[in-house]
Amino acid sequence: MAKICFENERDILEDDLKQSLLDISLKHAIPHMHVCGGKARCSTCRVLVCEGAENLLPMNVAEQTLAEKKGLESNIRLACQARVKGDVSVRRLVLDDEDAETAMFERQATTGREQNVAILFSDIRGFTQFSERHLSYDIIHILNRYFQEMGEVVLANHGYIDKYMGDGLMALFGVDEQDNSAICMQAVTAALQMDEALKRVNGYLKQNFNEQFEIGVGVHIGEVVLGNIGHRDKAHFTAIGDAVNMASRVESETKMIDSSILVSQCIYAHIHAQVEIGQTVNTQLKGKSGDYLLYEVLGLKQG
Repeated sequence: MAKICFENERDILEDDLKQSLLDISLKHAIPHMHVCGGKARCSTCRVLVCEGAENLLPMNVAEQTLAEKKGLESNIRLACQARVKGDVSVRRLVLDDEDAETAMFERQATTGREQNVAILFSDIRGFTQFSERHLSYDIIHILNRYFQEMGEVVLANHGYIDKYMGDGLMALFGVDEQDNSAICMQAVTAALQMDEALKRVNGYLKQNFNEQFEIGVGVHIGEVVLGNIGHRDKAHFTAIGDAVNMASRVESETKMIDSSILVSQCIYAHIHAQVEIGQTVNTQLKGKSGDYLLYEVLGLKQG
């Protein structure tokens, strides 16, 4: 006998534990979606395991295969394949036809997970004024040339290019790694190398447009939610959460103190023995309460 709690619906006492979780729910008149008929093909029967994960038998091959294809995290199970051996609490995740269509057609790295990542924001200073002085072709051409250089630096340091925002860039470090010190160094090394890559961009700009760019880079580490967000045809793997906002605020502060690279105290705690530090600033950040210590990074320590 096992007690199966379907959150926000009802509790079930079931003594026939040879049945799948889907069969049990249907037996007790729970309107459990199962478009493929319980054959581990659609994932519309998926449930979030809230409590008692240890009381579910391990995934079989069919469930494991579809879970990998759909990017399902370990706390999400297919009810058509899952068998219970004790008390468990679950929540149905596909509740209507629109949910079902999304579930069937999704192809993603994850259905959503919390994770510590280092977030890097960069921005070209005065780009609006640059745009006003140049033709549209040149603006797009220069931005693409700039982003090519900066993107290569991010990728060379095991980063993930999250998005471009006008002349701004957001990158993540640690999407596939859990060593906080390592990912902080990857992000800061990328920031320093971006400063070097800018010299190449500026050489081209000076020769052909008589222009020079200055950039600001801010880096912070914290917990975010990772997942695919957006219309199913244009969904984008990204990070959301307060840590993302914090990294953006750190970058904005580079303009205030005329610095190229600033990192948060959380980043500094992991990298201070390996970098040369310039200014240390105790400041308030837009949209944040309290004071924050920020550190200017000048370069890597030698030896």
